[in-house]
Amino acid sequence: MEFRQIRYFLEIHRQGSFSKAASALGLTQPALSRQIAVLEKELGHTVFERNTRELFLTEAGRRLLEKAIPLQDLWKETLESVSNLESGNPDRSIQGDFRISTGGTMAAYVLPSLIRNLRISHPDLTLQIIEGDLRTSRDAVLWGDADLGILTEKEYHGELEYRTFLEDEIVPVVAREHKLASRKKIAIKDLLREDFVFYHPHSAIRNTIEDHLQKQGIRFSFKVSMELRSVDAVIRSVEAELGIGFVSRRSVGSSLHVLPVRELIAPRKFHISWRKGRPGLLPLVEVLLDCASNL
Repeated sequence: MEFRQIRYFLEIHRQGSFSKAASALGLTQPALSRQIAVLEKELGHTVFERNTRELFLTEAGRRLLEKAIPLQDLWKETLESVSNLESGNPDRSIQGDFRISTGGTMAAYVLPSLIRNLRISHPDLTLQIIEGDLRTSRDAVLWGDADLGILTEKEYHGELEYRTFLEDEIVPVVAREHKLASRKKIAIKDLLREDFVFYHPHSAIRNTIEDHLQKQGIRFSFKVSMELRSVDAVIRSVEAELGIGFVSRRSVGSSLHVLPVRELIAPRKFHISWRKGRPGLLPLVEVLLDCASNL
């Protein structure tokens, strides 16, 4: 068994098809199929069920998956350790390519300035940002598609390590020209007839707002006129005066006005996460935490 066969197996599982995995790996589909056939011959079992249009793991495939992910982690740990060696000093600078999965607010309004500062002290460090919702960002770390995740506290998982990364607030906003923007005091009852621009069910911001209201014994009964998938789409819609939206205070620009409604201002924390089998990521985590403390 060769490690590349494990890598191919994991990629097929991630992509859900041989053709997509072959494209991602830069292989032809017949070449990929041959490598999996060699793997299955050595195991003495098939790992994929191919009798339907969808691809499923067999029992042998599920058992292989449980062992393959830690093997992939170990391989990445080895590469990171070796790549950081220079003149006998492994701690000179963090270098290499790493992937971070996170949500829209973090990707657009926090990480760009953080990465700019990192490039000064760690010029050989490359960070690829994978943007997604709560579930996809967490799963990217679990399945090895991302090295680190920056997640909200709701997405805890037993296979991940966590450190508090950054504190944040979700606030209700309207366009500067909106009729409510000039009000000094606003009660929740004043908003019941207003249109709201909200997020899809797996959105971190939506979950934060709903949980915050529930803790206060308030049911979310506002009139939702739109459900969108991205922070930028919500901001654009609010700017166009299509309704009241919720965004991170860090993403409030000059075109938006924060409504003074105490019950709708929700604190939250971001946590940086990584798989428990990858302690070699700790130096990178410490560097990111240090940079975040200056934001």
